[in-house]
Amino acid sequence: MENHARFRQFIGDFTRLAERAGNDETAVFKDGGKLLTSLVATDDWLPESCAQPHAEHYQQYLLHCDPLERFSIVSFVWGPGQKTPVHNHTLWGMIGMLRGAEMCHEYAMVDGILK
Repeated sequence: MENHARFRQFIGDFTRLAERAGNDETAVFKDGGKLLTSLVATDDWLPESCAQPHAEHYQQYLLHCDPLERFSIVSFVWGPGQKTPVHNHTLWGMIGMLRGAEMCHEYAMVDGILK
């Protein structure tokens, strides 16, 4: 069952947070983290069509893009054993794990060698 109301409520709450917090990233993470935790606590809102893995690589589904481009909500789906290449995130974000688990390995350049 898809609980569209739960997801719409999250979008509305996060939009109001973005309006209230502006560029205060501390407030966005603190209050936004609570909103995200509440959203992923119940698995009844993500459409099944946005939870389907691709056979060869991870899949992304854009669920919402704020009209003022302050935030977006994306479903990332990995199939069993799928990986991403080593990469760096050049922006901040929040992760809410709805199903399964993710393994993350952190690397650093040491004397020109990725370790």
